[in-house]
Amino acid sequence: MTIQDNCKKNYVANLNNNYITKVLATGPVLEAQRATFSNLFMRSFSHAYRDLQLDLFDLPQEQTLSSYLEHSFNATWSLIQSGKLQLWVEVSRDSSELVVGFICVQTKDDICYIEQFVVHPDFQRIKIGSNLIKAVEERYRLIWLHTRHINEVAISFYTRNGFIRSDADDGDMAYPIEFPSRSSKTFMLMKKVIS
Repeated sequence: MTIQDNCKKNYVANLNNNYITKVLATGPVLEAQRATFSNLFMRSFSHAYRDLQLDLFDLPQEQTLSSYLEHSFNATWSLIQSGKLQLWVEVSRDSSELVVGFICVQTKDDICYIEQFVVHPDFQRIKIGSNLIKAVEERYRLIWLHTRHINEVAISFYTRNGFIRSDADDGDMAYPIEFPSRSSKTFMLMKKVIS
């Protein structure tokens, strides 16, 4: 069973012959795909953090990177299942069963917050991430996200895609209180204003 077989979809883009869909299914239909998303999440973040020292993550001593990532995925998955987060998925043009990336966003009016953003390590640097960002940009006037200060690759990617470092209080573009808070010691707040 594939996402395409099980989920009502809304094709929002056909960029580079890959398809980005907003997954509208919940419950058992979405739960059937949990392992696919979990494996992609774990693989992507393990790859991104492979060269970093664990003490930079401020994890409790008993927690490993793997257990931290598993906890993060489970928390995100619960928010997807509850409907608090929207799930956008990009599948490969070569195999509609192959999920090559996904982005989870929380929304408030015409503003969104990127909760999780994942691209399969084998499909990085071929515009998958940029395509997912473009799909979100088409719907919102302001996008917020947090990224770790130590994740230089992510910071560089977001900067290339028009995001800037921000403070939570930027006047008329203040960070909504409904969105997650993160420690400024560990995380950088970034935003992109869509013109």
